[in-house]
Amino acid sequence: MYNGMKKIEEIIDYIEANLTSEIDYEAMASRMTLSVYEFRRIFAFIIGAPISEYIRKRRLSLAACELMTDSKVSIQKISEKYGYSTPSAFSKAFSEYHGFSPTVCQKESPAVSLFPRPKFEWNIRRAESQDFRIICDGAYAIRGYSGISDHTDTCCCENVWNDFYESGKDAELSSETLFVSYRDEGGVVKCCIGERNDDAREDNDPSMIPECSWLTAKMTTTDDDAVNRKYNLLLYDVLPSVKLKRKAGIPTVEVFPRDMSRDDFEWEIRIPIEKE
Repeated sequence: MYNGMKKIEEIIDYIEANLTSEIDYEAMASRMTLSVYEFRRIFAFIIGAPISEYIRKRRLSLAACELMTDSKVSIQKISEKYGYSTPSAFSKAFSEYHGFSPTVCQKESPAVSLFPRPKFEWNIRRAESQDFRIICDGAYAIRGYSGISDHTDTCCCENVWNDFYESGKDAELSSETLFVSYRDEGGVVKCCIGERNDDAREDNDPSMIPECSWLTAKMTTTDDDAVNRKYNLLLYDVLPSVKLKRKAGIPTVEVFPRDMSRDDFEWEIRIPIEKE
């Protein structure tokens, strides 16, 4: 856990130094030797807010402070500084967060809602037993539906899951098991939902999952906080404890029953691994 917390602290340093620049999600995930999907889950677990929300609120907090301390700075300049394409887009976001417009903030200096940088305190935490398996699996492809989860999504890939069902793609599948992969694509996550095809052998097929060893763990809830916590435990407690590390370049996989109507249905997280 210490290693994960220390890396997140370094990520916060990077974000704070780049709040007025473009922030590279893939580079942040790479610093933590995680996929973007895993990184987004672990960041939300440790910080208590999705990374896109953290960045947005920090920028709007600093923008408010600048407006209150400089009566001559233009709102357009502040909007450009913090990455908004137009002053109207900035004004809308600012008003939704603070409850008043940038103009009111600059002229009247009302009380603002500051979203602070987190503080890190290191505590010894009692060891927690975790059930897991290690399996070896051959190559296969996931055939079904794919979509992109933008980094601004609060819940990673929720929109892709919604589209999968709304498009009727689920009804076209014959298997009773759904395989889902989460692959990095330029700082966003490409989510592929479908059935496993063991006959596929095209190396350049983006839906291919290569032969690999996997650390697997079962879950009976899809609650976001619980899933984020499980990923954190697997990656920063279990793997270091058994002298393993996440294998780079292979997507995270999750395996679900096709019928998820029961509240306690069981599903599985699969993390690609190799020896340290």
